[in-house]
Amino acid sequence: MDWRTSALCTLLLVLTCSIQVNAKRVYASNHVNNICSMWGNFHFKTFDGDTYQFKGTCEYNLVSDCQSLIHQFSVHVKRTQDPDVSKISRVSVTINDIAVVMTEDLVMVNEEKVTLPVHIAGILVEENSIYTKLYSKLGISVMWNREDAVMVELDSKYFNRTCGLCGDFNGIPIYNEFIQSGEVGYAEFGNMHRVPNPNHHCEDPFEDDETDIQQNVVDSCEKHRAICAGIFEDGDWSSCSWVLSPEPYIRACVSDTCQRRPGETDATSLCSTLSEYSRQCSHAGGTPPTWRTDNFCPVKCPYNMVHSESGSPCMDTCSHKDTNTLCEEHKVDGCFCPPGTVLDDISYTGCIPPEQCQCKHDRIYNAGEILREDGEECECWGGNWICTSLPSPGLCAVEEGSHFITYDGKEFTFHGDCNYVLSKDCEGSKFIILGQIVPCYNHETDTCLKSIVLLLNNDKKNPLIIKADGTVQHNAEVSLPYSTVDFTVFRPSSFHVMFQSAVGLQVQVQLVPLMQVYITVDQSFQGKTCGLCGNFNKVLSDDLKTPQGIVEGTAISFANTWKAQSNCPDRPKRMDDPCSYSTDSEHFAEHWCSKMKDKESLFAKCHASVNPDSYYKRCKYSSCTCEKSEDCLCAVFSSYARACAAKGIFLQGWRQIVCDKYTENCPVSQNYSYQLQSCQHTCLSLSSERQGCSVDFVPVDGCACPDGLYQDEAGHCVPMEKCPCYHNGLKVKPGRSISIKDEHCVCMNGKFQCRSWKARVLGCPPPKVFFNCSTAGQNEHGLECSQTCLQQEVDCFSLDCQSGCQCPTGLLDDSRGNCVKPHDCPCPHDGHSYAAGAEITRDCNKCTCQGGTWKCTEHKCPGVCTIYGSGHYQTFDQQRFGFRGDCSYIAVQDKCGNKTGHFSIVTENIPCGTTGTTCSKAVDVILGRTRLDLSDGKVTATDTGTGPLIKYKERKVGMYLVIDAENGLTVLWDRITTIRIILQPRHMGNVCGLCGNFNGNGKDDFTTQGNLPTTNIIEFVDSWKASSNCPDSEPDFDPCLLTPNRHTWAKIQCSIIKEVTFKDCHSKVDPTPYYENCVKDSCACDTGGDCECFCTAVAAYTQACNEAGVCVVWRTPEICPVYCDYYNDPGYCTWHYSPCHTPCYKTCLNPEGICNNTLPNLEGCYPECPEDKPIFDEESQMCVEDCLISTTTPKPTTYHNDHNYRTNNNRIYHIITNAQTTHRFHIFTYTTNNYYNNRNNNDFETYENINKNEQQICEQPVDIECRGVAEPNMSFEEYISHTKQVVQNTPWKYYNNYNYRINNRRIYYIITNSQNTDCFHIFTNTNKNNNHNRNTPWKYYNNYNYRINNRRIYYIITNTQNTHCFHIFTNTNKNNNHNRNTPWKYFNSDSD
Repeated sequence: MDWRTSALCTLLLVLTCSIQVNAKRVYASNHVNNICSMWGNFHFKTFDGDTYQFKGTCEYNLVSDCQSLIHQFSVHVKRTQDPDVSKISRVSVTINDIAVVMTEDLVMVNEEKVTLPVHIAGILVEENSIYTKLYSKLGISVMWNREDAVMVELDSKYFNRTCGLCGDFNGIPIYNEFIQSGEVGYAEFGNMHRVPNPNHHCEDPFEDDETDIQQNVVDSCEKHRAICAGIFEDGDWSSCSWVLSPEPYIRACVSDTCQRRPGETDATSLCSTLSEYSRQCSHAGGTPPTWRTDNFCPVKCPYNMVHSESGSPCMDTCSHKDTNTLCEEHKVDGCFCPPGTVLDDISYTGCIPPEQCQCKHDRIYNAGEILREDGEECECWGGNWICTSLPSPGLCAVEEGSHFITYDGKEFTFHGDCNYVLSKDCEGSKFIILGQIVPCYNHETDTCLKSIVLLLNNDKKNPLIIKADGTVQHNAEVSLPYSTVDFTVFRPSSFHVMFQSAVGLQVQVQLVPLMQVYITVDQSFQGKTCGLCGNFNKVLSDDLKTPQGIVEGTAISFANTWKAQSNCPDRPKRMDDPCSYSTDSEHFAEHWCSKMKDKESLFAKCHASVNPDSYYKRCKYSSCTCEKSEDCLCAVFSSYARACAAKGIFLQGWRQIVCDKYTENCPVSQNYSYQLQSCQHTCLSLSSERQGCSVDFVPVDGCACPDGLYQDEAGHCVPMEKCPCYHNGLKVKPGRSISIKDEHCVCMNGKFQCRSWKARVLGCPPPKVFFNCSTAGQNEHGLECSQTCLQQEVDCFSLDCQSGCQCPTGLLDDSRGNCVKPHDCPCPHDGHSYAAGAEITRDCNKCTCQGGTWKCTEHKCPGVCTIYGSGHYQTFDQQRFGFRGDCSYIAVQDKCGNKTGHFSIVTENIPCGTTGTTCSKAVDVILGRTRLDLSDGKVTATDTGTGPLIKYKERKVGMYLVIDAENGLTVLWDRITTIRIILQPRHMGNVCGLCGNFNGNGKDDFTTQGNLPTTNIIEFVDSWKASSNCPDSEPDFDPCLLTPNRHTWAKIQCSIIKEVTFKDCHSKVDPTPYYENCVKDSCACDTGGDCECFCTAVAAYTQACNEAGVCVVWRTPEICPVYCDYYNDPGYCTWHYSPCHTPCYKTCLNPEGICNNTLPNLEGCYPECPEDKPIFDEESQMCVEDCLISTTTPKPTTYHNDHNYRTNNNRIYHIITNAQTTHRFHIFTYTTNNYYNNRNNNDFETYENINKNEQQICEQPVDIECRGVAEPNMSFEEYISHTKQVVQNTPWKYYNNYNYRINNRRIYYIITNSQNTDCFHIFTNTNKNNNHNRNTPWKYYNNYNYRINNRRIYYIITNTQNTHCFHIFTNTNKNNNHNRNTPWKYFNSDSD
């Protein structure tokens, strides 16, 4: 065997550290020292490895947190009060304020009976055919077999913090448990942890002469030892004895056999201890044999499942086929599906082949069944859906006079005051739809849609106008139904007007209670439209594209560019909360709008198909904004009912819950109906010979004549009266006058006669000229349609004319009062104006202003998925959603469909406080064979042993920890609750998960793991659970409703997002969703600032502003302060806070300061190095002139050839190899760039042997690589198979004459060199003549000194007379016994 080093090499016989895991469910292969257990005939094993027997029948504290005045957790157990029966009757677990009581028949949480599984405040309680298990995300796991065995596993963060029958978890056997001020007997120790209970009376076991009694029992039972030893030391258990000493379990077996109760057989008494040894073997990394039979300790499994002593608790199911792949839990005994099958969690028929799995959506679908929904045709196959997109029309909606939903699903709110281009055929000019949005009454933010104008084939001379009062004009007012060669207009009900054209355009206009418009275009217009309704290209991210060709950051700056009249002013963004002005309005809105989300209401039948969350928000907003609150509220309810009807769900009777007045006001002889889908029945239609209509539209509600009656022109079944005049939807009776644009207008003969009140301005500043409407031609409208730079690409439409100064022909108004040539026109963007030739950056593209329009490069840009706070998501394709979930969820992976994936990211919320509010997130990043666990502010790398090796870099940038992988994946984690995932364009369309599929089409982001597009957020989220056992998630909710006392505080704190601090960002990044999430998260926290809910929410908006190019200084000593001076040494001022520092600066890792621009600017603490020391050294955390030693990021765990070694976070784990040949095993920390091979020394590459061969080893290695000499190019797995060598990565090893044991951060040695009896042997768990003995403290023997100090072990080994002895030094060197706490080293070439 040969090996090489990169800088220094150290060979070790014994490893000095064990794997420490600081996050939930990421464990070393051997974690028995994180486990305490009790089993069978009153046997106990402490965390520190002590085993004892205590026959107490009272209630006892098994383990609790004892290092604080208030216990964070406790686990109590109670046995039946029969000393001859060891059954456990109750297990009680208390974690913070949650009390869980488990008995054989039921589970109670806070004294309420629950059905399993149950999840509350980060605590999961579930059961299977053998165990009831409780798991807390705080790092506590309790497993009970509902009979006589309980196992508790704790995270290492509780080290040296516990008390109870499980001991103090300090890593030192015996001490503080059975040796305190003196020796403590088992009964005395057990009685110390009795839990007082006035409702139960029991007697403590006797403590007198306990040692003598136990010794007599041991002596009398010694005759059974041979039988027990024969069982536990049998060759079938060799995998277990290799990693876990069987001696404690042999002693338990001897005790059980000797003290067998009446009626028990040998098998009965053995079952419990064999089961416990089998369980502990699995936890130690071994593989227990299949030792149970039908007649010996049998276990009956449900369905067709089979029992295994060591199987993955994460079983693949029909709904979650990757559960086992993502599993981080330890192997356990239990019932499992046979290989090649998965558990049927849909019809619950047991274990079935995956191809027999059914699919579940609104019902259960068998294989081969077809589902057609939302433009998709999907076939169920093997539990997954195979979907094909069908040609489907685009739908755009303008609702409540201010809310827009584009063809591609983008939603935004805009309060206008002009005519706007709603939608337009930008290629063929087949249609233009303009909408007039103006203030309804007195408030500028209370806006209404007053009319729409339809122009076909760019014919501006013959516009079709539909007004809010229902009147329709085509050059003159027309009666409905009305038809031409090109279109038909009719009223399917009194509430609606329908327009249908021959070019594939359909417009549905709702009139009651407010005017709302639904525009439908067929598939032929895909990618050809523009306007406020977007471009219908199936890409959500570019829906806010202006006529000037650039995508705006906010809806307000986008909408202002689509004005159809050049004299309309730009509208500002509304930043206030309309419900904050009146508690009465807020209560009114909440009372009625909440009915839409009520799970018991009629609307609940549609929740799965149409998510009510956005409609609920709009309902509250509109109700508080509108002067006529009820009308706006009812408009939102009718919008939701229409969306449901489009899905085929008719909410028959919904107006009986809310808005019933509209059903009572039908015209005489007409009736109200919820479902009308027919052409208009009128008197005119009976005699008309013109074309009819198509009934291919979403059914509408409203009033209509009963069958057999026909409607006349008035909308009743009576003759129509003559109409008055109308302006902007305002009805003016004949003879009445109003003011229109500074003109006095009188209604006469159905038309306005107007006269100006102000003097004409005939003089204009040059080069502008005056336009006089009195001399205007037919298609001239003066300032209404004057030529401006902004109007070059927008069609103007007006029926009016306005006199005034305008630019002469050939020049355009630049919106600043100047007349310029077209090529000198400026370009607007995000509320600013840029001169011709100016360049800006939009994402990864560069845009140049040319003649008033932006010309941009078309590079594909990286996608960003953001997860922050308590369940807020923004996908790669910019869909936003939220939910309440306590499981682990797949955020993104490239294993989609039948593809073989190489990376995945799994996130999980870690709760705190009494409400279960999210305090932090645990993140698992799987890169090929490497699993990175991000939790508690740290990264832990583990090698899974399978998959490709994907290189990555780990670094800290500001407040973020960054994982940058070579496969185009970057993860930014603020070490609290925010995760940003960046994917390079090569992954477009090749990923899936909660972050969407990164294909640009935000409408299909909600695709389940079974490949079914859905609109049900909960169905989508639950399909991406990492484990099928976890309870389903819940819809996002407003916690302010539960904590109204915090609502005002939250709104005041979060208002910083909408105020002047962030004003420069408001035009680039819409603050509304961030503000809403901030209020929610701040309400959810127990007290102000808890869990950094508020700070994290504001920081999320700050980072979005950073990425939009706006740097905001928002932190103060009072608001979310960051104290960078903490990192400065006394007298130095290197570290400073920056809200938007570049992540690219000179460091020893990057001495040139050149980056790949993947990362955006990030806030946090950064070093500012002086000119004479311009480079920052990450290791020394100091500014330096030059980097003397190149520093590299620690590599993840790796395995090579016949050496098994593991490095992680600068720690070394195991290199154990070759038990069948004469080659000795070697443990290396790091090696050099040269390979070394000592063929004549039994492949024994120690320092001295290598030096004897005149080979040099560097003093401080940083990496190691080993290979087989005969097969240097063979992989590790292939080499094992080829050479038939035994390779095992375990912490307990019997090899030659030496035994080594690593136990919970401590190393114990058993050195039994029988060839030299003069050598002293170091024992912790043994004596000189017996390797199986109780743990004893360190003693002084011969000329070896051992001492324990502050729970650390220091060695002074001074035997130099016998060179055959192995010498262990921790705090000494070969020639000096003076001790310092230094890394383990070894000396003497015979030390193997």
